[in-house]
Amino acid sequence: MMTIKDVAHQLRVSTACVYELVSAGKLACYRIGKGRGTIRISDEQLGAFLQQNEEGGELKKVRAPRPVTLKHLS
Repeated sequence: MMTIKDVAHQLRVSTACVYELVSAGKLACYRIGKGRGTIRISDEQLGAFLQQNEEGGELKKVRAPRPVTLKHLS
């Protein structure tokens, strides 16, 4: 079981982005404890999210941006 911070680190995104995915229902999670509980995400849940979004085309592979050359600073 991973914390929000662990998932954010693996995906290389902010924790706010992971919270948004959870609240939008795109990333399944477990809530442990009283009240709203502590959020935990299993490896299987993260894998299912990645696979679903890869198949649905939401995750896109992009080329790295070209380096900007500033001619006036040569």
